[in-house]
Amino acid sequence: MIEVGETMGDLPTNKIVFCERSWKTPVLILAFLVFVTFAWGIYLLDHYDEDDNFHGADDMSVGQFLVRNIAMPHVQRLYHTVPPAVVGVGGGGVNAGPVASGAIVGANGYVITTLHSVSNLPEISVQVATTGGIRRFPAQVVKTIPGHDLALLKMQTTEKFLHFRMADVQTVVPGQQVFAFGRNSSGAPLARQGLVQSADAPLAVGTTRITHLLRSDAVYSWEQTGGPLVNVQGDLVGINIAATGPTGKVEGFTVPAQVIVSHLQDVVRFKKGSPAGKLGGPTGP
Repeated sequence: MIEVGETMGDLPTNKIVFCERSWKTPVLILAFLVFVTFAWGIYLLDHYDEDDNFHGADDMSVGQFLVRNIAMPHVQRLYHTVPPAVVGVGGGGVNAGPVASGAIVGANGYVITTLHSVSNLPEISVQVATTGGIRRFPAQVVKTIPGHDLALLKMQTTEKFLHFRMADVQTVVPGQQVFAFGRNSSGAPLARQGLVQSADAPLAVGTTRITHLLRSDAVYSWEQTGGPLVNVQGDLVGINIAATGPTGKVEGFTVPAQVIVSHLQDVVRFKKGSPAGKLGGPTGP
């Protein structure tokens, strides 16, 4: 049996403590913190490309993209990161396919390709792979280097592009690992891993004899002509020229990066790649 006793005296009064405290101060603090968070986010977006790696450039290079995301890029990541900076170069027709490949070397749309590929084209278009598919940009020849079969193009657009840094190839030796890229007639990327075979090879292109070229077995198709040869850091070692050898097979030659820089640095502000000591070293037997 439960007994209920009488309660003597006044009952205690319940109080809602929050209502008796000032609510303005915590609300103001919370609002201030929200404002600071948004302000900091806006600052980061406005200054994202203005750190030491991107000073003086509006967009990233292939090498910077690799290093930014991973400390030591794996070879397989090159096959995903490099192609957006590799373009197809062709005529101005809507359905005209590429006659050569090219390499974007400036965020503002500068492209290097082989001169003999574009010298007879009345109009030039550059085909760039984007997330929305292949896009075509009209382009003009800015400068040529007949002695090395090179042409510098400028896409007629204000858009920014992923582009290559220039590798330090002064110490390139036979056996060094390289990768040759290009685009086929349908715009799909081509890529092959290989080794440098020679660092001082000659080649005759029409009536022009070119010397001090690199030779590699990474170039296997004429569609890689004008495309980039890169090192394991994703930096541009040079521009490829596919030639037919005595046996009828494709032989790969490359105009080295230092030649490109010496002739075109008055037009393009090139980015320098990793020091020679950080390049992929000899991997052959």
